[in-house]
Amino acid sequence: MNAESASRGPLYAYYVLGVLFLVSVFNFVDRQLVSVLLQPIKEEFQVSDAWMGALTGLSFMLVHSVVGIPIARWADRGDRRLVLTLGLAIWSALTAASGFARQFAVLLLLRMGVGIGEAASTPASHSMISDYFPPQRRATALAVYAMGVYVGIMFGYIAAGWIGERLGWRMTFVIVGAPGLLLALLLYFTVKEPARSTSVESHPLAEVLRYLLSKRSYVILLAAASFHAAAAYCIAQWAPTFLLRVHGMSLSEVGLSLGLATGLSGAAGTLVGGALSDRLSRVNRAGYAWVTAISAFASLPFAIGFVLSDGSLQALLFFAPMTFLTGLYIAPLYAMNQGLARPRMRAMAVAVHLFVVSILGGGLGPWIVGLLNDGFQAEYGDAGIRQSLVWVQSVGLSLAGLCYLAAARTLDRDMEGTES
Repeated sequence: MNAESASRGPLYAYYVLGVLFLVSVFNFVDRQLVSVLLQPIKEEFQVSDAWMGALTGLSFMLVHSVVGIPIARWADRGDRRLVLTLGLAIWSALTAASGFARQFAVLLLLRMGVGIGEAASTPASHSMISDYFPPQRRATALAVYAMGVYVGIMFGYIAAGWIGERLGWRMTFVIVGAPGLLLALLLYFTVKEPARSTSVESHPLAEVLRYLLSKRSYVILLAAASFHAAAAYCIAQWAPTFLLRVHGMSLSEVGLSLGLATGLSGAAGTLVGGALSDRLSRVNRAGYAWVTAISAFASLPFAIGFVLSDGSLQALLFFAPMTFLTGLYIAPLYAMNQGLARPRMRAMAVAVHLFVVSILGGGLGPWIVGLLNDGFQAEYGDAGIRQSLVWVQSVGLSLAGLCYLAAARTLDRDMEGTES
């Protein structure tokens, strides 16, 4: 922790972490709405699953990842608090505006705008947390921040299911998006920009890329996280539709059941993953990669069980442990990214990571499921989504686990000396 951050005391650092956690929650509440409301949106606009996969994944993530690079560059050189405040205000306003879209193309453009705003969230937040917390407590702090992913998904599922069933998908966007504007004001007026942990000027983009890509483990982690994200985003975006189509659950039932399972299990898994990787990394920094590999391999049988279960209750009994085990990988992956980068390139390290992973994993993954759904429709009908999810989960999680083990071989060496 730098001198200025330390002078404010540890309680203030945890206050900042709490506010950034709320930002992460709002990020994923807004992001998750479409997955629960996918079926009524599809029916109103009469579009294919492939187009809905593009709405939830490819179009959103493509813009999100591309603009993340210049936004992270701004965060590494300027006021990260301002970057985050503007991003939060933009994505909240455009989420609310999505409820007024009268054509599918307009909704697509608005969701792309949400992706632009949300591109400010993770790089700036990770960089600030890394200056407020020392390396030996960083994974745990990042785990608290990362819990916002699952808490946000939980509230997104529940809100979309409950409000969507009663007031329709349009009012759901309006009601859920507006409160983010109030959080933006809280962030701007109560969170202080921390002093950088180094006085060195920020590095040119070409230098950042050369440095990061020279780290063998960083490159392997890009592949590992892309495969892992493809599997995780496919479940997050298509599980509600799967339960609606295959098991005949109502919108509110889907929102409540997936919301509670995701929020409680995922948040617990994220905390355990952060604490476990912090402990293992004190012995060998490859411990970060070991935890992510465990996450990938151990979650696979539960993911398959969820998709192939005969009843909705049995499926949800597989979903909860799958989500817990998936949550293990987030904090150590974040910590590895921050540990492989020098202090003045931390936001860029996250942005480069998100650029690759968001497109290959979060973007292509849900879109591929949509394409496969359309292809399997003739033979399997609505149950074709089962085949799609089994294939993507099996390939994605298996390859992710193997890549994490490969990254563990050089991680300790690659992280040496980056804090100085």
